[in-house]
Amino acid sequence: MKRILALLLTLTLIVGLVVACANEPEVTPVPEPEVVATPEPAPEEDEEYDYEDDILEEELDDGTIIFTLTEEARDIVLEDFDYMVNAILENSPWDSVLERTALTALDVDFETYVDFFRAFIEDMTPLPLTPLDEELFRAQFPIHEGDDARSMAANYLFALLTFEFAPPLFQIGHLGPRTLDMYTAQLVGILREPDMENNMSLQIMYDAFTHPSAVWFYGELDEALIDNVDGGGLFDGFPNATGNIQTEILVPDEVAFLRINSFVANPEYDELVTLPFLQEIQDYDHLIIDLRGNLGGLQAHFPITITQHLIGEPTEFGIFEFFSGGSKSYAVVNATLGVMQQGSTTFDWQEFVHSEIMPAEDFIASHDLHEFNQDDLERLDYVFVSRAAMLPSEDSVNFTGKVWLLVDGFSASASVGVASFMISSGVGTVVGENTSHVLMSQHFYMALPNTGIIWRIDVGYQTDMLGNSIEANGLAPQIRNFDGMDALETVLELIAQGEY
Repeated sequence: MKRILALLLTLTLIVGLVVACANEPEVTPVPEPEVVATPEPAPEEDEEYDYEDDILEEELDDGTIIFTLTEEARDIVLEDFDYMVNAILENSPWDSVLERTALTALDVDFETYVDFFRAFIEDMTPLPLTPLDEELFRAQFPIHEGDDARSMAANYLFALLTFEFAPPLFQIGHLGPRTLDMYTAQLVGILREPDMENNMSLQIMYDAFTHPSAVWFYGELDEALIDNVDGGGLFDGFPNATGNIQTEILVPDEVAFLRINSFVANPEYDELVTLPFLQEIQDYDHLIIDLRGNLGGLQAHFPITITQHLIGEPTEFGIFEFFSGGSKSYAVVNATLGVMQQGSTTFDWQEFVHSEIMPAEDFIASHDLHEFNQDDLERLDYVFVSRAAMLPSEDSVNFTGKVWLLVDGFSASASVGVASFMISSGVGTVVGENTSHVLMSQHFYMALPNTGIIWRIDVGYQTDMLGNSIEANGLAPQIRNFDGMDALETVLELIAQGEY
């Protein structure tokens, strides 16, 4: 087990903490902690080592915080940890994918991975963390200063899940806790949704974020935020990130280049840059859109800033997403189905065409998914099939040139969704490398019953048109980089050769 711990800690440092990158309001990632060696136990005979179990935490001179547990606090942590793991196993369909990918470096299966952390808690192992940015750490980590068992348990479990348990798993989905600023931004966003009362999917999320234990852990919303809920916009929680959009004319009157660094940004602010640029280059032959390194964020960002202004007519695209028959996963997908069948949408640039839920085996039998991993079918009961249409804006430029989308292994979450849309709709051609394994998926949030930590679980399992698991392999581009060239160089070479 010492070897496993060493590997886990090493991987945590390599991966870092990237708990953002989801298709919902996200914010600056929690600063990566420096992991400090656990104190050696004292000699058994002559001296008894005192971990100061009667205090919340011990702060060392270098800023290191050592989270500890009493027996009562340990029992609380174990109850919430088991609750979370059981929810993952019941509702998340890709534990086998984790074992083939993210956990390969640790040489463990998911059960062993979980057992290690459970033993870590049972032994009441002190958990030392050294924040690199103390102010940011305190702003995002809702530390409870009390010395009661519940506060100790909440602090310890949040630190363990955020900095140790979640990072390797995050390479696949968005498994992870919500930091304080994520919680606040998302709750405000939910409250600002105009049709929340008729949207069961939002209601499920609202119920989790307003669960009494969650309110205890994260605290009541600031009165100023509550007062501003009715008057604010949907995207006020996102930063107005100057420089997030970069534009360049590569070849006058022929080739234009546009890069989006992140979707964790206010799309209405970025639209002030993208729309004038699209109007400027509307008669160009080529538009290259670069999403390399874009870890994702708001799912609506690209449709608002690019798609609605680019297309000249309604453009349909499809998606199919497998999921298990867990109580939460089915409820979430069924709620989405209801929203789509009602035709409800918050945005005027999208409309739903068709959606249904059908048995996974029937869908696979009727489609040529010859590269589908049959072992994964054991965890998949249903498939959600949907078609939607992107609608042009009133000021659409109706771009008729060739659109190229650049991706790489760090194009994640909402960026993978854009690439999938380009392939499905035919709006553009995807060039580069396989994307990240982290993609947009239907998901739900739950509040752990005692500590109130909000935990996200992705329930969808998506494949490409051949049946390759995107969670396991990433989404493959339509054109791979030429030898010795990156994605941009590859596209420029294709344009020069006239091969497109």
